[in-house]
Amino acid sequence: MDPFAELEELERLAQNATMARPDDPGYNDIARWCTLFKYSHLEAYQLLVAHRSDVTRIAISDDHWELVRAEREAAGHDRESYEHSLTLKDVLKSQSTVVHDEDGVKWFVFRLGGVLESAEKVKEITGLEKVPKVTWGENEMGQVKFCWVDEEAKVKIEGWIDGQQAL
Repeated sequence: MDPFAELEELERLAQNATMARPDDPGYNDIARWCTLFKYSHLEAYQLLVAHRSDVTRIAISDDHWELVRAEREAAGHDRESYEHSLTLKDVLKSQSTVVHDEDGVKWFVFRLGGVLESAEKVKEITGLEKVPKVTWGENEMGQVKFCWVDEEAKVKIEGWIDGQQAL
């Protein structure tokens, strides 16, 4: 690895460590994330805590924030929620998996919640004729719903998520 790249990475990690906010998220921060990302109160709280304690996250520069600040604040964001919006695809991927059915068909299974709030929303995003199959499962928050889509629908969901990052 390039020594300058290594130094830049260490500087980024150090900056993130000094900016880490171990305090509990306040009501306004949680409410903002519930509104913007359609998270439940618990999801918003957990994701805020994870965001604040993640020293490996890529923080936007002050110049970047100043460039988008007025537009993002008009949409309800603060700097922290805007940074999180840039990671929505990562959040989606961390809460999904790939399975093969008994016929060997490959399915992408996404947890419903947040911006993928329902199977009906998935149908709307993907243009499917019918609501996708929904299955109950468990994760760290307890019982949750998952929907099954094919690769074409997965690509449409990811494209839609990319669009949400820009909003």
